[in-house]
This record gives sequence, structure tokens and C-alpha cells, in this order.
Amino acid sequence: MTITQPQDQSQIKSLCETEGFAFVGFTKAEIPEKDLRFLEKWISEKKHGNMDWFAKDHALAIRNRFENLGFKPTSAICLGFLYRSSEAEDLLPQMKRKVSRYALGTDYHIVLRKKGNQILKELKKLYPKHQFRLSVDSLPIAEKILTRESGMVWQGKHTNLIHPKLGSYFFLSVILTDLELGETNPQEKTTDHCGSCRRCLDICPTNALEPYQIDASKCISYLTIEDRSTAEVSDSFLAWDRRAWVYGCDLCQEVCPWNEGIAKRNQVETNEPSFLPREFWKDLSFQKKEFLTEDEFQEYFKDSPIERIGVSIWNRNQAT
Repeated sequence: MTITQPQDQSQIKSLCETEGFAFVGFTKAEIPEKDLRFLEKWISEKKHGNMDWFAKDHALAIRNRFENLGFKPTSAICLGFLYRSSEAEDLLPQMKRKVSRYALGTDYHIVLRKKGNQILKELKKLYPKHQFRLSVDSLPIAEKILTRESGMVWQGKHTNLIHPKLGSYFFLSVILTDLELGETNPQEKTTDHCGSCRRCLDICPTNALEPYQIDASKCISYLTIEDRSTAEVSDSFLAWDRRAWVYGCDLCQEVCPWNEGIAKRNQVETNEPSFLPREFWKDLSFQKKEFLTEDEFQEYFKDSPIERIGVSIWNRNQAT
């Protein structure tokens, strides 16, 4: 008996929810032409800053249209995993130097790959004649666009994805497959609810945002994480507003009504203990440290998202 798409979707959703994912959507494994044109223009205007890897990976994605995976996928399973926690919400206002909420615990790549690989293992048992490929920021594919296309979320004016019940504090994973899964049930889909709100646009201290567009080269997250053009604090680096962010920035998400209101009211919480803030963040002696040695940096940040920037960039950011 042939299994129908709704039955397939239900079975796959159950697998993903067992691993703790908060939402599961489905869409075709293709990027709309309008998005490809927009990304080409965005790159040509150098709004990706020094992230040359982005331009390279984007070109690869366009050239191969997902054909660089060893098989031709037809469907994308789009997953969202919450990292919001009341612990983080209580902690951030007390921190002398702030880091993005997603970086307070263990690196999501480590956690979500493990969970995703468990899902792949079960999918291969259920569908032995089909192929699957997991991406957690690990393939040159536009995970954000695919997830938006699944209809489970919309892209906010701050360019982050927003879920109508969960807000925007979630990680993405995508599973590509040659299994025909169709689209998300229309009853589960959402639409853009930003309306006339412009809180995220007005709060950005570096004017990195226009409605539904970001100039990454101006974004504090980019400046503190991706821009490693100098290991020294310089006048140009200090030009951005000093609001104590030393790794990433959550300002545009903090003021969003879907986080400040809906997610808080719905008591949205991660179910993954390793995403909770590590204990040292609450330690006043750590808060007072303005310089870390290599050994201290590794002690605090091993298997954390912050580990990837290295001690010199961490100390550079601290010096601001």
C-alpha cells in the first residue's frame, strides 16, 4: 500500500517532535527566483561584509540547485528548535557585557546534528529506498528561505523568522530528501503579522536594518563575530554604538512583540538543558574579567558558539 503524503508528514513530524523540535514544516526543495535575484543583488552591494564564504556558498547553491548533494532532493523538512529560556531572560539584564541568548549554552551545531542524525537513522529505516541529507548550517543552502517557504513562520522586518506562538528565539535545521512530501498543511501555515510595527528598525543602533533587509556589514552580530579583519580595537571598530554586546546582538529581537509579548505570555521555554546559560555567566568574578588567557577561554567556552571566534577576538570585543 502506498503511504499518502499526509501520513508521511504525520510520521515524520512525530519523529522530529520526539527529538524535541518545536515545529516541523514541509516545502519543495527549491529557492524561489525572487530570492535568488535578491541575494545576488545583496552580495553585489557588499552587504555581506567580509563573509566571502557566503558569496562562494551562495554561488555554489545557485549553480548546482541542490545537485551537489549526491542526489536530487524534491522536498525539504524544515525544523525549528527553541533556545529561549526564562533563565536567560533573567540573566541578560544583569550582565555587564552581553552575548546573544543562543550563545549562552552549548553550540547548537553539536546538539542539533546529534538530534538530526537520530532522525535520519529512523527515516532511513522507514524509507530505505529514499535518500536524506541533514543541514545545520553545514550545506550551501538557504535554510531560512526554505523554512519561510514551509509556511510555519514568516520573515520579520528584522529578517529573522517569527513563529506566531513561539517568537523568534529558535534554531533551524533542514533535512533534504527525494521523498515526495508535499507542502505544510494549509491550516498550520501563517502569514506576515509585522503590520506597521517598526520597533526592530528603530532600536538598531547601527542602522543595519531596513524593512525585511539587513546590511550585515553594519550589524553588531557581524562586527563582533564575523568581522575579524583586525585583532586590535580601532576607532572604526568603536564606531558602532557601545551597548555592551561582546558576542552577537539581540536588540531587534528583544523589542519584537512576538518575543516580548507572545513568547513570554506563552511561557515559551527550550526543552534542551544544554542550551541553558552556563553557570559561569552568573559568576560576578567572571563578569569582572576584561581579559582572558587562552586556557581560560577554552575552560569557559569549549563547545560553545563563542569558541569559534577565538580568544583574541573575544578580548578585542571585551575592550570596547
